[in-house]
Amino acid sequence: MAAATYPVPANESERLEALRALAILDTDDEQLYDDVVTLASAICHAPVAIINFIDADRQWGKAIIGLDDSEAPREHSFCARTILDPDALFVVPDTHADPEWAHNPMVTGDADVRFYAGAPIVTGEGHALGTVCIADHVTRELTHTQREALKTLARQTAAHLELRKTTRSLADACASLQHMAVHDTLTGLANRVLLHDRLELALKQRRRRGRAVGVLFGDLNGFKAINDTLGHHAGDELLKVVADRLSATARDTDTVARFAGDEFVVVLPELGLPGDLEAVALRMAAAVARPATLGCCDATVTPAISLGRALAQDGEDADALLARADAAMYDAKRAAKAAA
Repeated sequence: MAAATYPVPANESERLEALRALAILDTDDEQLYDDVVTLASAICHAPVAIINFIDADRQWGKAIIGLDDSEAPREHSFCARTILDPDALFVVPDTHADPEWAHNPMVTGDADVRFYAGAPIVTGEGHALGTVCIADHVTRELTHTQREALKTLARQTAAHLELRKTTRSLADACASLQHMAVHDTLTGLANRVLLHDRLELALKQRRRRGRAVGVLFGDLNGFKAINDTLGHHAGDELLKVVADRLSATARDTDTVARFAGDEFVVVLPELGLPGDLEAVALRMAAAVARPATLGCCDATVTPAISLGRALAQDGEDADALLARADAAMYDAKRAAKAAA
């Protein structure tokens, strides 16, 4: 980062990290923040009230009264000066009489800032992220009550930001748990729960639309020998390779699942021609049967998969369709052994 031409807080890197973790910059209007500036304007009798956040090189306004936009270079920002002292209200009673601000573009330009007061928005970790601030076009002072109110509004804004952070963390954790509940932890594929749900949905859509639904049930050939000779780490790595190859060959509408151990299932809704299922099976088997170098043991193996195929029939539920595909897989595996 280039050296700034303006003073920055001692904890600037951590402060910016905390600000960006909130994902609040450049977001849409929100009523809570609009309410804060409405109160600030009313209590302080100020024509301009803003919640500004101080980014690396700019100030950005989340909520604004009295101006169309508050974005400005950081070197022109009153609020960038305010965050230098997280514990204090920063007030400039008369910008024209203050040599630090008299020639500032926000004073001499259309914003016409003659008076400024800002309270830092400070997180629980002590990071001043921005301000609740007011401005006027005339010189003035704030009463003690107005000063305390401005600081209170800044604390309330900080509290809401902390709540926002907690809510986002909980939402991320919930999404992670939901994903874990329906996906295989090793391969990232759908697990049996999600597979069953997707297959039931495909069968319902088949009854409404009349389009064919196919299932491929696959089992790796010789997988036990790989575990026995190269170890279970090699087996796990190979399962991930196969999972990636099956997923890459599938359509966006298909569901590729790890059923159990070295067994995989692919649900193919909305099939067109009767021969489509066989064509997909051939493509997937060919995709799997390419040499794979396993990094854990620096060994190259060529996996192979036996795929059983089954097209849904009228009145058939998910379990019955899976059972037929499973039986077809064992037929395919016996045929492969006989041909070897």
